Amino acid sequence: MSHFGTGYDLSANQFSPDGRVFQVEYAAKAVENSSTAIAIRCKDGVIFAVEKLITSKLHESGTAQRIFTIDKHVGMAIAGLLADARQLVKVAREEAADYKAVFGSPIPLKCLVDRVSGYVHIHTLYSAYRPFGCSVMLSSFEDGKPYLYMIDPSGVSYGYIGCAVGKAKQNAQTEIEKLKLTEYDCKEGVNVAAKIIHMVHDEVKDKSFELEMSWIGEASDGKHQRVPKKLITEAEELAKKSMEEDSDSDEEM
Repeated sequence: MSHFGTGYDLSANQFSPDGRVFQVEYAAKAVENSSTAIAIRCKDGVIFAVEKLITSKLHESGTAQRIFTIDKHVGMAIAGLLADARQLVKVAREEAADYKAVFGSPIPLKCLVDRVSGYVHIHTLYSAYRPFGCSVMLSSFEDGKPYLYMIDPSGVSYGYIGCAVGKAKQNAQTEIEKLKLTEYDCKEGVNVAAKIIHMVHDEVKDKSFELEMSWIGEASDGKHQRVPKKLITEAEELAKKSMEEDSDSDEEM
């Protein structure tokens, strides 16, 4: 326990004298210590890319997923505590199903984001709860347009063209800001996203990882789907080759 929060971090509904809610800050710290996840909104869809760290040689590929399908037209990627995130996945799926049962149409992403962010925020208001130790990114492709939002542990939601969360958030965000995302299509976006994840991966502390990717847009007929394994493999090969070329050019200089 930090001495700065002593006495003021025992409850999620207690403010410190300088107006901070330490429990929410601790939840945000859990996200910062998580593996990196990024999302980029291209001209014809949204790409999710998640760095899944492999902590054991016995790890089975494809398990402990950090990308989920909420509805046919909505995808979610998470960073932070996986168990907490699965609860938000459950809530989001229930909200999507309830909306469709009542109104007879798929839930608009903005409406879903408002409902899920409200649920997250409620857990920062009462001492019986604790904040969710995860951030989630939600995407959809509605009326021919891609949409991307992120919800942080405080329950605040933002719309983005590109965003990153996790331990390498700052480096990934810097790389994303260099891109003209509206000029890329989804297939080009897959290569770009794979390169960013490989660039920000810390090979010293985290030796191996599995790249998990999904997309939603024209390439997937408006449905949230996993990116084909073949495309991911090709994107990773291009990323490694590009990084080697950049390294060689730096050495020559």
